[in-house]
Amino acid sequence: MHHFTPCLLWLTFGIFVASSNTTTSTCDDLSSALSDDVRFPESDLYNASISSYPFLQLQLHPTCITQPRTPQEVSTAINVLRESGCTKFAVRGGGHNANVGFNNIDDGVTIDMHLMSAVEVNKDVVRVGAGAIWQKVYDEVEKYNVSVLGGRIGVVGVAGFVTGGGISFFGPERGWACDAVVNFQVVLANGDIVDANATSRPDLFAALKGGQSNFGIVTRFDLKAFPQGPIWGGRIAFAPEADTALISAYTEFKTSKYDPYAAGWVTLRYNGTSKQTTPVSVLWYTKPEQKPGALKKITEDIGPKVFNGMQTAMPSEFARNASVVVKTSKSRTIWATTTFHISPTIMSRIHRLWKALVPKICETYAHANPTSELTFQSLAPPPRNGSHPNVMGFAENATPEKDLVFLQIIFYFGDASATEGLNNALKDFIKMFDDIAEEEGVKNKYVYLNFAAWFQEPLQGYGNESLRTLKRVARKYDPKGLFQKQLAGGFKLF
Repeated sequence: MHHFTPCLLWLTFGIFVASSNTTTSTCDDLSSALSDDVRFPESDLYNASISSYPFLQLQLHPTCITQPRTPQEVSTAINVLRESGCTKFAVRGGGHNANVGFNNIDDGVTIDMHLMSAVEVNKDVVRVGAGAIWQKVYDEVEKYNVSVLGGRIGVVGVAGFVTGGGISFFGPERGWACDAVVNFQVVLANGDIVDANATSRPDLFAALKGGQSNFGIVTRFDLKAFPQGPIWGGRIAFAPEADTALISAYTEFKTSKYDPYAAGWVTLRYNGTSKQTTPVSVLWYTKPEQKPGALKKITEDIGPKVFNGMQTAMPSEFARNASVVVKTSKSRTIWATTTFHISPTIMSRIHRLWKALVPKICETYAHANPTSELTFQSLAPPPRNGSHPNVMGFAENATPEKDLVFLQIIFYFGDASATEGLNNALKDFIKMFDDIAEEEGVKNKYVYLNFAAWFQEPLQGYGNESLRTLKRVARKYDPKGLFQKQLAGGFKLF
């Protein structure tokens, strides 16, 4: 029996404010309904959950954390939260999104899905719990000599990655990770546990492929598997003076004949403490017998190299290696992204601007020991041959994988006092990059949701038709707007 707690108190001056005991009462109700799976601040399990977030700014302190083990327990939690009328909540899959409040909350309820992380391989379909990280998925599926379209960093969570689109090792050949989902198991705002696939709730099926947390809580992903052995790739670090050559080589790679087996990114990393720039490539070729393919310009023709980690290995090993930096960084991390059509000059112009300004920014916030990264990579192709659509706005005959480049700009830093200034720097950089792209006539409206900053609008970047579709689906499956109003994080439709 849930006791009613008013969410709003009427003050003398005619202003409504939230009742201070509302969230506590909701946590008490959750504890009554899910006694074994609700954690409070004094418990070790609560503190373990908070400290496990990879970036310091995400380590917020909810009033309680619920850690469901089954879809039914997620449904119970949603029913309690809905009946509370106003208690804010967050949902955590892997917890890797850098935006504050997207996967944790202060003074609310966090639904931590990590106990729902089972991975079950059944012929050509892999069933994955929404709390799983990609490392666990790869380690399991490779026992069966298959793989899936998953994250390239092992500690990234399945749920946010897939519902935001998802760019994988095999993306250039096989498309977006979300398009390899054959079924989503979802808890809706009314507590119903439903399946969304090509024949059952196909509108919800499409909306979840890029629309993220606006429609329900996904509790299980059924992913297409495909036969796969080792791939070739890894990380190469170049001497600082190779930065311009790396940008030129990636520009040439993008303007040359498309190679569906070449994947990865190039990064320029500036350490504000050492004042050193490190150009890096992190690339893979998924047909190792044909390596390096179109990657030759980058992997073989540029030097000097400081470190060359190219090898033939399973995706699980590359994902594990990429996780090391995330696991050990324990920094504050903010990022943003934008997209443009490749041109002979756009990347070099963006690079020169970043290279000129980032040392000054890092010097301004030297007390926070900042580091910045500028990364360029490719998008995946849209679903083709009449396969079921996603909502990211690319026409079936479009070729974003050939024509477009998206960048991610990141700041890593230690001192929270630098957050506002570095967020403003992110905004300024994105505007300046977009201005360059507009000037060249190569700007694209798409914003990759998984790298978008809190101040960006990736759903609007899908285009008006997709946005109308997303809003229609949200109204249908969440008519009272639970996931618009009470779910604290994520990019909203309304």
